[in-house]
Amino acid sequence: MKKENNKIWSMNKNGEIVNEHLHKNNLKRFKADTPFDNSIVPYLIMIFCATVDGFVFYSLFSRISYDSPVTLGVQISGFLFGFDVVPIFIGIQYKRLRQGLTKDKFILIMALIVCGLVFAMNIALRIMTIDLVSPSSASNAISYMGEVVQENTESNVGSTAIALTIFGMGIPVVTSLGSCLISFITYNPLNIKKRRIAEMIEDNRDDIRRFDAIIADYDAEPDFAKYLEEEDEAKYQEMKMLHRALVISHCDYVRERLKEHLGNPTSNNVLSESSCETILARLDKELGLLNAQNNDELVPVEPIEEEIKYKTMIQDNRAIA
Repeated sequence: MKKENNKIWSMNKNGEIVNEHLHKNNLKRFKADTPFDNSIVPYLIMIFCATVDGFVFYSLFSRISYDSPVTLGVQISGFLFGFDVVPIFIGIQYKRLRQGLTKDKFILIMALIVCGLVFAMNIALRIMTIDLVSPSSASNAISYMGEVVQENTESNVGSTAIALTIFGMGIPVVTSLGSCLISFITYNPLNIKKRRIAEMIEDNRDDIRRFDAIIADYDAEPDFAKYLEEEDEAKYQEMKMLHRALVISHCDYVRERLKEHLGNPTSNNVLSESSCETILARLDKELGLLNAQNNDELVPVEPIEEEIKYKTMIQDNRAIA
């Protein structure tokens, strides 16, 4: 048995509190009263009705279109549309008319005309093919003496044919009326619209609650904007120092590999640490001028402190290499 989740809140990736039981009350409010009111049950019943009609129509058209399976399939599909699909839309449209959602009766009248034509065609075909439903007018029987005896059963055969014909006429009508009735009972557009509006109201209330929480956070911290700017500036400066340290590390690595590759004292003098520090100091000076032009409120850093940081980074990176 599945345990019900009693957790009423959770936190998303943005740090916001999310209500886990947002639509739980609506689910209970609009819950089906009986199993037959479940949304899947009407579809199962309508599929059952269509299956019954399919076998009934197959028994009819297999005697007429036995030489063409394609024609047989098209005829059965056409009758299924008229006997099972159209009545469903009749029930839906009539329910909309009863609840005042529409005043267009033309669609309902046309659907009723289509059903009436299909019913008339079925009755006509059943009457015209009553002889095909009848078995042979006489049947052979063997007596106890082994002789073949002819028994006249014309009256019994006629009753059987009439009974099968009435069955073929009545069953499609019953299933059609059943599909129309089920669609009329189960389809409730006002209740569907009411449920959707209730869910939208709850969603809007939850959005308002989240907006109020965000505004309350801003009101609780008067200098929140200033704090964010200072935090962003500190992270920016930290990332700049990190990238400069990476540049120094790569320069040391390349310098040592060039020394190993060249292997002469002159190259070692040119690639000495003091020369690299001079080049890096010039690079830092040019980057500082560019930052001063792009940012008027650049946070000043003491030269002595910055020099100590650079030397520490160089020593750390050299130790790592």
